[in-house]
Amino acid sequence: MSFSLSPGTLDSMAGVFAPSKKYRLGTGGGKGTAAKAGGTMLGLAVRSMMSGSAPYRAPLQTKTAFGGSSQSAISRRAISTLERTARRAPEVVVRITGRQHGGGHVLANFTYISRLGHGADKELALYTSDGDVLRDGRDMQILAQDWHEWEMGDDARRKGATSLSMILSMPTGTDPEGVKDAALAFAREEFANRSWVASLHVDRDHPHVHLTVARRDHDGRRFHPNRDDLFRYRQRFAQKLRDRGIEANATPAKARGLDPKHEPIAARKVREKGGIPRIDKSRADRVERYRERGIADPVEAVLAHRHATVRDAYERSISELSASPSLVDQAVAKSLERFITSLPTPEPNSVRAVKDATASQDEIGRGAGKAGAEPDPLTAALARSRAMREQLEAGRNLPNVPDPQQAEAEGERPSGISDRLRSLMEESHQQSSAASPNKADEILRKTQERDPAQRDRDRSPDKDGPKR
Repeated sequence: MSFSLSPGTLDSMAGVFAPSKKYRLGTGGGKGTAAKAGGTMLGLAVRSMMSGSAPYRAPLQTKTAFGGSSQSAISRRAISTLERTARRAPEVVVRITGRQHGGGHVLANFTYISRLGHGADKELALYTSDGDVLRDGRDMQILAQDWHEWEMGDDARRKGATSLSMILSMPTGTDPEGVKDAALAFAREEFANRSWVASLHVDRDHPHVHLTVARRDHDGRRFHPNRDDLFRYRQRFAQKLRDRGIEANATPAKARGLDPKHEPIAARKVREKGGIPRIDKSRADRVERYRERGIADPVEAVLAHRHATVRDAYERSISELSASPSLVDQAVAKSLERFITSLPTPEPNSVRAVKDATASQDEIGRGAGKAGAEPDPLTAALARSRAMREQLEAGRNLPNVPDPQQAEAEGERPSGISDRLRSLMEESHQQSSAASPNKADEILRKTQERDPAQRDRDRSPDKDGPKR
């Protein structure tokens, strides 16, 4: 008989490896959460008293973390997850990057992920759900228009997204072709009833696949992925990678002893360019407020409690694995012991932001050759904030500097993808003969007629109809 973790240990580990819920008890979100949670705790107590007299029935959280089936099968998958986490296997990334509205926006997305118009040596293949490989702009235009017409249906005033784009990536050093094959296999399985396109990018230090999915499936149903869906996407993508011999893992940040920063992409880009995002300023203000009041940040207590819960769950698994007759399970237990010893001490995002600002300020001081006392963390953060504000104000007062938003509002398109799309459409129109009109010619004609009308409608204050 194979070794299995106890039901209580499986359920406690599921609390670590399952995604966190957006709404918790006492937050006012959700319906009936208190009764549901109480029933779960009561079920755990009853199972512990019955001491295995009834077959184990995994709760939903355990199935989300380790899958369903029997206790032994769930236990095997849980131990494998623990072993990969203890070895710090590479973590997959699956992130939603945007939504596209209308056929033109979808075509722009196709153009971007296929690098259409960047030259023959830089253009990439666009793989479709039908098994085709698109490289021609006219084919992409027809496909984008088909998605748009299917999304709109008979409702000419729909404002919902036509498609949803996401990115699937792995760390540096991963085989790009393996990532592409795993991503395509994942899309064929997860979005079997939807249209999608995908393209592999290796222009950065880590291989990643851009995946764009039609929001409406073949049965007319639309979908709105939530955090549980994204967690399932990560699990399935990691499994597809492992099936191809690529080491991959999909665990929440708390399982690795990390506190997710919950930062928008825009904030990271501003920080990479040397600027100070507003979120850092608000975090510095938070530190100052609590310091003036002489109290600790309440987030510290929350993080400390969660950190202790994670350690307790790991220690419970270590205790049972150490008692297993299998040498492999005992090796996993020793690996987990080293893992929890190296877990970092949790700290609030506000404290981390001030430390990062201090480190950046120290680097600036060392680069300038200035010697002196170490600056106060809050003072350094506020100083950077004032410097960036002065730079922004100075930039606004510079003459003859075009504003991209103003140019777009006046109907002038900025250079970039839009120019390539316009040239592509003009070239396609010149190549089309006056013999027999086809679907592509009709799409081009409609697009050219719709552009000025759309701009006029956007400018009109009554574009949404009379106010009621």
